[in-house]
Amino acid sequence: MSLPGKHRYYVATMQVADAASAGRVERHRRMREGKGFVTLEIPFDVNKAIECIKDPEQSIVLLECISNLAGNEMYDNPDRARPGNVSDQDIWVRETADGIVSDIKALADAVQDLIIVANRFETDDEGYDDETVLYVRLNNAVNDRIAGFADRVIDMLPGSKVICP
Repeated sequence: MSLPGKHRYYVATMQVADAASAGRVERHRRMREGKGFVTLEIPFDVNKAIECIKDPEQSIVLLECISNLAGNEMYDNPDRARPGNVSDQDIWVRETADGIVSDIKALADAVQDLIIVANRFETDDEGYDDETVLYVRLNNAVNDRIAGFADRVIDMLPGSKVICP
């Protein structure tokens, strides 16, 4: 909220699938209430937000969040269909992460400031099925690529610190 900007946008990537997700969406709306945000609901292809933003170069954009975006891209974006063949998964993760990050980078380059909320997951849990491991790999690959061009990365884990590339 302290960043100077003429316009504030919230790019919401969560799709409402059940009562719990509807509740999270409503809670987030209440949290933004009165803060001047225009909400754009864009579950994938987030570069399309640029078309909706008035004066992008004078706009602050909050993109929430990469974990929802990665899941939406994996399951709902027809341009990024998951591979059926296990041998193609490494290529799919790399190409899909590159595509998602290209969309995010286009948005970042168009606006004054882009703040991104992300989650990182570990795949050490042997209880994950192959589909979940693929999702976690995609999510983390997107996060790693974003950190590569970000001006600043803030790790919010207990005992964490600001990491500047």
